[in-house]
Amino acid sequence: MQSNANRCRWALIAAITLAVSAACSAQPSPPATPTTNPAADLPGRIVFTRAGGTFGDETIFTANANGTNERKIADGGATCCPRATRDGRRLLFAAAAGNRITTATMNIDGSDRTTIPLPDTTLNLGPGAWSPNADRIAFEGWDDTDNTRDGIYLARPDGTQLTRLTNADEQRDLPSDFSPDGTRLVFLRQTPGAPNPGSLFVVNVDGTGLRQITPDGFNVQCCGNHRWSPDGKRILFADTMGALWLVNPDGTGLTKFFSDTQGRFAITPAWSPDGTRVMFALDPTADPFAHPANGLYVINTDGTALTLVIGTPDFKREPEWLP
Repeated sequence: MQSNANRCRWALIAAITLAVSAACSAQPSPPATPTTNPAADLPGRIVFTRAGGTFGDETIFTANANGTNERKIADGGATCCPRATRDGRRLLFAAAAGNRITTATMNIDGSDRTTIPLPDTTLNLGPGAWSPNADRIAFEGWDDTDNTRDGIYLARPDGTQLTRLTNADEQRDLPSDFSPDGTRLVFLRQTPGAPNPGSLFVVNVDGTGLRQITPDGFNVQCCGNHRWSPDGKRILFADTMGALWLVNPDGTGLTKFFSDTQGRFAITPAWSPDGTRVMFALDPTADPFAHPANGLYVINTDGTALTLVIGTPDFKREPEWLP
């Protein structure tokens, strides 16, 4: 049976290939009707996605962090896995390159879309994360004809200076987030046949210092669920039971700070810019391939003050909280 990660990869390829012609002409849209929100004190802005139905694989929106002033910034269906630069000026997301996957970037208003060229005829470069100063991108690299090329790659935003960071011919490595000083990367490593979905690792950006930071057998949720805190002291992630956790970059201090009392499942958590709160989607089902109506919520990092931000009757995920 295929792993959830492989199912994600092939679903992404199919969805983007079918919708690429629409996605290539992404332009800003008029603001959507503001949603009712009880989180009026939240500063900054957010990027998030909606999926399912008319939203396809994923469609990118922006809003104020309190849920007001929503705006769709890309045509629907083929803009998976967006990540924003730390200053909130630019996004990266998945894009098609023939029948393969690459990464595209655009401004936060949907303008100036640029597709990163692939270096050869077989390598894919799926979207990962921006470095803190936005001078590099971490990609998931894979080759459907030669798995010895699989691993995490780093390159400049135009695709130049491509270098390989990890070797994953016997695993799958998915880049998650750079440390705030840009010297390290946290990523999820999955091993075929292993009893758990994957483990979190930290590695220096020169390839040294590889360290596993979650225990063997610990069910770390895939994908887009692992984020470095703004102060560099903790890493945030979700598990497969929908709980939220913190762990230190050296693997100590593993602490659960949220598990929903109503049995809902937290997915795709992200830090507030000041590191005091977390925004995430809260789902009624643990199926990562379903698109049920859910809500975006915020919570303090001590597990208090769970607050609804956007509760519209559609499926939302992957918030990015920007200054």
